[in-house]
Amino acid sequence: MTPMNDNIITVLDIGTSKIFGLSALIKNTGIDVIAADIQSLPEDVIKKGRVADIEETTNVIFSVIKNLQTKTGESIDWVTIGIGGGHLKGENYTRSIQIEPAGREINENDIQTLRREINSTAIAEKGPEKKILYTVPQQYKIDNMNITKKEPVGMHGNVLEMSVHSITVDANPLKDIKNCIKNAGAQVENIYPHSWAAAEAVLTEEEKKLGCLLMDIGKGTTDICFFIDGNIVVTDSIKIGAGNIDTDISMLLHTPLTYAEEIKKKYGYASYPLLLKEENNNILSQTVEILNTSGKLSKNVTVGQVSQIVYDRIEELFSIRIKSLLMKTGAAGLAGASVVITGGGAKIKDITKISEEIFGLPSRIGVPKNLLDMDIAFQQPEFSTGIGLVMLASKQVKEHKKKDPLQKVKKIFERWF
Repeated sequence: MTPMNDNIITVLDIGTSKIFGLSALIKNTGIDVIAADIQSLPEDVIKKGRVADIEETTNVIFSVIKNLQTKTGESIDWVTIGIGGGHLKGENYTRSIQIEPAGREINENDIQTLRREINSTAIAEKGPEKKILYTVPQQYKIDNMNITKKEPVGMHGNVLEMSVHSITVDANPLKDIKNCIKNAGAQVENIYPHSWAAAEAVLTEEEKKLGCLLMDIGKGTTDICFFIDGNIVVTDSIKIGAGNIDTDISMLLHTPLTYAEEIKKKYGYASYPLLLKEENNNILSQTVEILNTSGKLSKNVTVGQVSQIVYDRIEELFSIRIKSLLMKTGAAGLAGASVVITGGGAKIKDITKISEEIFGLPSRIGVPKNLLDMDIAFQQPEFSTGIGLVMLASKQVKEHKKKDPLQKVKKIFERWF
């Protein structure tokens, strides 16, 4: 096994039902995916983004890393991971400071002073059990007039104002994930919210500019982010996923949970109320035979029964949870905005139709952008987060190479100490 190549990155998308690992080579011409591995997670090992079984999670992560090492011939010591679950949340903050003496040149210390004040406010509001993952600048104002997205170092002013999007996570669940990876023989180098990674993989710059809601519907959670004018203004993770629909079908139709997902995929239309309004549409009245709780084919249900169950849960997620959240943050109703749905839940029949009905915005399914030599099998919504993690990690590598030698040494010391 050769030492880890600085141009090779490895990412782990740790979800409720699977762990998806990718190793990629960073080239001048792009990103070359050189190895991939997927391992299923047993039920209840990771629940709503939180590790529920340390030993089993570690074993699966170890298996993924080992397989990637075998395929690449490289030692994997550092990984980039994505996180979600209900313990992650974004908030917007705006703070200002007086420039003293008035009218002097703004420097990096002023920026860092504002950042520290905002971080202190975030921790005070959220509590010591929270950890700040990112503080992303949205814009700067000088004397309440000059607005810029770039750091205004070198400009002159009396008052400097900074608006940021701050991401906090529960510290303990994050520690658990890090420990699982450490026990599997690697260390965490970078961490990104699932929705940010998915957005990197499926959104265009124009969509981010005009306004876009990204929904990454996994099995256990739905991770969202909303862009306005290219800035992230909403980041959240909701404890409802496609797996909740499976549970609903299992309970209401008295069929095994392991079979409920298949029923959902085959017969569940998210557009149930729209189909009801269509004349001469006999889809909902079609009868299908499903397994009963004893595992025998002996129960008849209609497509309409299945579809109503699917719709009820999707309507709760889209309307009650996500739309109301956007309205509270002032992100709803933006002209020119759109919705992009990705993740495994994006494959539910007619999900874009009901999205357009509920949000009143054009909606599409997001599939990851093609990378060099990427297997076409991974150009599916359920792999968006993993592909996006590779893209974000590659940007980090390129930024790191631009830094001066002293900064690189500092990074090494930060890793080890």
